[in-house]
Amino acid sequence: MGIRSSLAAPLMAVAVLAGCQASPRFDGLPLDPYLCEAEDLPFDAIEQTRGDFTAADLGGLSRDPEARKAEYRAAGMEGGRFVFWKQALPRPPFEAPVNVVCQALSFESADQAAAWVAGLAAEPGAVRDSGMLWAPLEGSQAEELPAREGRLFRLEAAEGDARVRLYALHEARGKVVLSVFVGDRDGRTEAATALAIAASRDARFGKGVTSGSR
Repeated sequence: MGIRSSLAAPLMAVAVLAGCQASPRFDGLPLDPYLCEAEDLPFDAIEQTRGDFTAADLGGLSRDPEARKAEYRAAGMEGGRFVFWKQALPRPPFEAPVNVVCQALSFESADQAAAWVAGLAAEPGAVRDSGMLWAPLEGSQAEELPAREGRLFRLEAAEGDARVRLYALHEARGKVVLSVFVGDRDGRTEAATALAIAASRDARFGKGVTSGSR
């Protein structure tokens, strides 16, 4: 794994593990078609990084990493692939950019993938730990919102003078869980953005995801 880097400037709302190298323990490259591309985003964006990760890598981002790693192993999580996009903005001064992380998680079975999504709690730590990203938990609150497919969560938290807002959408498709995370540090992001990105992604590759990365 590489180092943690922010998705925006200091006091940014959401961060992701960046600079990931292909892991010898999990080859996530076959999951690339299930990630969002530039044309799926409702605004101009620049790809910052993409990479593979294991269940241990994902669990390691938690405030209680050993417990999360054990939880993910028990859930049958093998590993995944992610891509991180940052909204392209005009010359300053400008609002904080919207950041997007699209993720595909591979499980040992379709039942385990579905169970993982069904078991997600509408709790700040659980929402944050479900993706290759970081968000503050100070003064945070989380809730589940209606979604036609999958499960949609909103996380809000304070970071200095900023009010972070993050949406997380998770959908099980066979052995793969597809996720879209959208957030910014000014609280401008709306749930519709995450839903629109997922819909555009689905239109490109269809919904017949029935296998993992193997």
